[in-house]
Amino acid sequence: MFATFYEFAHNHLNRMVHMDMLSLGKAAQICAVTRWTLWSYVKAGELPASRTPGGHYRVSRKDLDEFIHRKGLELEEAAAAPPAKAKILVVDDDPVIRKFIIKTLEKSGHKLEEAEDGFEAGQKTIRFKPNILIVDIFMPRMDGFEVCRRMKENPETNKTKIMAISGFDTEENRRKIIEAGADWFMPKPLSPAALRKAVTDVLQSKNVRSQDSA
Repeated sequence: MFATFYEFAHNHLNRMVHMDMLSLGKAAQICAVTRWTLWSYVKAGELPASRTPGGHYRVSRKDLDEFIHRKGLELEEAAAAPPAKAKILVVDDDPVIRKFIIKTLEKSGHKLEEAEDGFEAGQKTIRFKPNILIVDIFMPRMDGFEVCRRMKENPETNKTKIMAISGFDTEENRRKIIEAGADWFMPKPLSPAALRKAVTDVLQSKNVRSQDSA
């Protein structure tokens, strides 16, 4: 009987201690930004976070509330509703990848165009005015890092959400592409379900960088 009561009390205490600890995904949802945008602030030391034994980040609600107040963010309920169907520009030097992404996202009703490199992407972005740019990190002539920097530095395109994709999934590449201006990162190979969910998440997120520069 005593052991049972002790176990109950111990488990209850653990729940009380951890109930205000949020995953990065949940924290990002609360302040209406992408998970990768929030991750960049954790890595920069602007948002305190702990790590679980499995290596997952956890953020306390208190620290998150202070971060939201400091950055002047809107909560999820106050965020503007995203367009139900988006215009998406796919930039990748691999035509097979482009075809796969276009075929997958067209089924969700989105309007898509494609570009095979950063130079063509720059031309089509001005005319097509996409809501989202899906760009491969490593491409000939102009890589994804440069595409992101140019997009975010240009007042005509800096509101466009950028999803970076790459088969070279390293922490350094993630950090560098987020610092270059990407709002999201997805490793290759891409799955249809994960790709559709990522597009939905990006459309529902709010760009922290645009507020910081305001």
